Amino acid sequence: MAYRGINKLNRFIKVQKVLSRSSQSNVVYKIDCKDCDASYVGQTSRCLKTRITEHKNHINRNTTQHSVITQYRIDLGYDFNWDKVHILDKEQILHKRLLSEMIHIKRQK
Repeated sequence: MAYRGINKLNRFIKVQKVLSRSSQSNVVYKIDCKDCDASYVGQTSRCLKTRITEHKNHINRNTTQHSVITQYRIDLGYDFNWDKVHILDKEQILHKRLLSEMIHIKRQK
């Protein structure tokens, strides 16, 4: 016969993975222009690093349909700071994430 405690330590201590900023998903993010106060706000349910890579690749692609960030880059000459992407919000639910994105876009100058 042996004593086994009811209260185990793992009930009180939770170990969480610390994710790097670029590997987070379900986020609203902002990319600042290197030269001025302009910025781009977007949202993604996927890994942030994947979405940023897609933005970069779309700018380099020769296509007639441009995304908003591609238009900023090509038509207006903005140069974005891809190394400093800010996470503004983290939300699992799409409707709430879209609402948060809209609010952050409206807050911009």
